[in-house]
Amino acid sequence: MNTQLLSSPPEGYIEWLKKIKERIRSSQQKAVLAANSEMIALYWQIGRNILVRQ
Repeated sequence: MNTQLLSSPPEGYIEWLKKIKERIRSSQQKAVLAANSEMIALYWQIGRNILVRQ
């Protein structure tokens, strides 16, 4: 059995992993905000087109 798997993580690993997770969450939030912004712009354009056609 490999005892390396049972030992504690290398120094600094936990902080490094936390930073990676924060970067992933931040990018996910930016992607969601960008998608929402695009959808709102689309709905406004559709609404404007409906008004013009009435």
